[in-house]
Order: sequence, then structure tokens, then C-alpha cells
Amino acid sequence: MGASDGPLVPGARTKGRPQRTVRLLCTDFGGTLLDSRGGIGRRTMGALAEAARAGLTVVGVTGRPVQDALDITRRHGLTGPVVCSSGAVIVDGRTGDIQDCHGFAPARATEILNTLRTMVPGLALGVDSVTGLRLEPEFTRLVPDPWAHAVMPTGGSPQDHDPVVKILAAHPEQSVDELADTLAELIGSAARITRSTGHFLELSAPGVDKGEALRRLARRLGIPLEHTAAVGDMPDDVPMLHAAGLAAAVAGAHEDALRAADIVLPGNDDEGVATLIRMLLPRTATGEPCCI
Repeated sequence: MGASDGPLVPGARTKGRPQRTVRLLCTDFGGTLLDSRGGIGRRTMGALAEAARAGLTVVGVTGRPVQDALDITRRHGLTGPVVCSSGAVIVDGRTGDIQDCHGFAPARATEILNTLRTMVPGLALGVDSVTGLRLEPEFTRLVPDPWAHAVMPTGGSPQDHDPVVKILAAHPEQSVDELADTLAELIGSAARITRSTGHFLELSAPGVDKGEALRRLARRLGIPLEHTAAVGDMPDDVPMLHAAGLAAAVAGAHEDALRAADIVLPGNDDEGVATLIRMLLPRTATGEPCCI
């Protein structure tokens, strides 16, 4: 079966969901909108152009740092806002101006970093801030193909003038699930722990996630949540899937994302996001409800 006629599989939340007209679609980047080579397929680019003409707002919501996310949007000619750093930052895709930012207070970020370094031997860390991503040398040895970054000296601290929006952590011996349990015991409610890959953990400030970012976007655009949709593939997408009126996961997604989905789309290499947009467009243009 080709990508254009891939099946839509009912997800765990389908039963009893109301009909809706979708006006805002939030999509994860890696593993969802982007194919395995890091690009956007021709069919998906065509669907994005159709969405823009029809008035369906499509927003990228990614765990990637600001500059990495902006590089992707500009490389593919995408416009409008982009949500970066797992919901911490909303940036204008055209100008690069920061529209919204929710991160750690400098003292709290330093406290968390010091606690982790003291209590978890061998832990490699990174700091994602508004101005860029900085990774300790050991982090880049543990994580294949890390996002674009500068080197942070081992034991380095955040700078007061540069708000920390996320802390990254990897360990040479513990799996991400084991490490998540370890860090949760140490820091409790001081940070929200999630992941967008299977190689490292991401720590965000309390109350910061992709779901809250979707809610902020919807309020700013005047769109009720029941008229929103979201699509993703990893645990950090789950709050966004829960917040949206319609939740979709791509085939091959993490089990947590699949459980949160109303429908399961073709995979990212089969351009599942294009399938979703094409499903929504006729209803967006005519005002008819999206019946799932």
C-alpha cells in the first residue's frame, strides 16, 4: 500500500470522541513531520501549502532548541510560530523573535545541576538556553548525532543573563527509563522529566510541556481546544495529545503516544502528517465537522 492511501487505525481514545472542525494542528518534528533522513517529503510539503491556503494553522512543536528548530522551519519554507524546547519557548519562525519563554530561574537551574552531578556519578549534562544549546563533552560521546551545540565545560554553570529552558541528561550505564527513576527520586517536583529520543532525558521547569504550549497557542489564536489537533510519536508529545481535541500518533510511535491517540497514521517515512492534513482540509475549508 502506498503512502497516499495508508490506513487510519483507530487509537485508544477514539470511542465517544465528539465531531469537530479543526483550525489548529500542532505537529512534532523528529519522527513525525520529518522523515528518517531529517527532511520533509514532497507530499507533505504540498499538504502544508494546501493547509495554509485553506486557513488551517499548522505549528511545529518540538523538543529541539530554538536555533535548530528555526533552521528546520527556514530550510523548508515554513512560516508562523514554532514551539521549541518541549514547550518552553515560542518563537516567530520568520524573524526569530522570542514570543513566549518559560524556563528555570538561574539559581534553581544551578541547584539542579549541582545535585545531579553530586548524586549521579558518570552523568553527562547539557543546558538548553534561549541563546543556544551547550553540552558537556561526555554527553556528545554518549549521544549519537546531537543537535547543533557549543561545548560546555564539564561542571559548567548557567549564565544569569541567559535563561535555561531545559536540562539534558545522559548516562553511560543506565537506560533512559532507569535514569528517569533515579532523577525523579532526586529532584521530585523541581522539574518535569520527559524524553523526545531514546538516548537522553530532558528536564523542563514545572508546568512546562507541549500540552501547555498548545493551550497557550490556542488562547492566543482564539481557537477553542476542541478545534485543535496534535500529532506526535514520543513521550514528550503525550501532554500535547491529551490537550488537543483530536490526537494522532504515527505508526511506530512510542507506546505512550499510541495509547494517547485517537487515530494512528502511517509512519513518518510514509508521510503520515500529510495524510492527517488531507483528512482535515475538506472539513476545514467547508466548515463541516471532522468525523473520526
